[in-house]
Amino acid sequence: MTALSPTAYAPGRLSRLGRFLANGTIGTLLCTGPVTAVIALGWLTRRSGHLARDRFGTAAEAPGWLLGPRELQGRETGRITRAVGGLAANIRTGLIALTALLAWTLPFTLLWLGAWWAGWENSFNKGYEQAFVGPSVYFLGVFLAALILPALPLMLAHLASEDRLSAAFELRRLRSLIAQAGWRIPALSFLVTLFTFPFAAARGLITTATDWAPQLENMTPDQIAEIKGWIALALAALAFFTVWITRSLATRIYARAAPRAAGLKPGLWDGTQASEAAEPARPASRLLTTLWYGLGMGITLALSFLILAGQFLDHAWWRWLFHPALTLPWAG
Repeated sequence: MTALSPTAYAPGRLSRLGRFLANGTIGTLLCTGPVTAVIALGWLTRRSGHLARDRFGTAAEAPGWLLGPRELQGRETGRITRAVGGLAANIRTGLIALTALLAWTLPFTLLWLGAWWAGWENSFNKGYEQAFVGPSVYFLGVFLAALILPALPLMLAHLASEDRLSAAFELRRLRSLIAQAGWRIPALSFLVTLFTFPFAAARGLITTATDWAPQLENMTPDQIAEIKGWIALALAALAFFTVWITRSLATRIYARAAPRAAGLKPGLWDGTQASEAAEPARPASRLLTTLWYGLGMGITLALSFLILAGQFLDHAWWRWLFHPALTLPWAG
């Protein structure tokens, strides 16, 4: 038998590279605005669900940006469904994912927004005797964020796999996922926090731009607008690829933990995609589960601080609710 040359697999690699660049370009452009970012969020969520179902052995055709599937439930799809079915599915899934993310994050992001408003209101009115209100409300939000954020990636992976909004609130299944994920919970929390740092740094660099780049003061409005456009594009690319990477890793963790959770408690997971790939597993130690989740909570304290630092330098109220690390892959 003749040995295959190293170039035999080149077209496959080039094809994957081409798809990666095309997806990255489309996703980046969509993430430049809040409305179109919903489409990017939908595609990322559908891709996450496809990857999970592929590992469970139940995957269908990979999601596209515009085109729908060639076949649906064993029948060939119509022309309209084929032409724009992917776009419609991305919008639908994006709205579902955004709704779930807001339901999970608004309890603490609204507290952060209120603390931010209270701080500025108190400073403007010189109400120093009420100065404790803003920090107290903020730290209450930090505590809630620490409880919620370590579980958020697995929640979204479960929603993506099941493709329904109600999956985001199946707390018993989520708890069993967390137990099987173990040390991967704080590892993922660390990665999400690490990816939050560039956004906070960008806000600082933009706010202090005239200090380290005084030549900006001599530029024309058109030149400033061009620079702002490139900055917005760079932040959109950062937002899209950050979510792409973190969601891909969260999906891998979910695809490993969910079959074990389903094998351990088949009745709890009956009817889910993960139940198709259920495998035997041992019950996780409650002590270790608590310790790993507690470590994840501690790591998210740094994430909360980075968001606070970025917002302190920026003052855009909507970024408290739509930060790329929390909800929408849009850097604002």
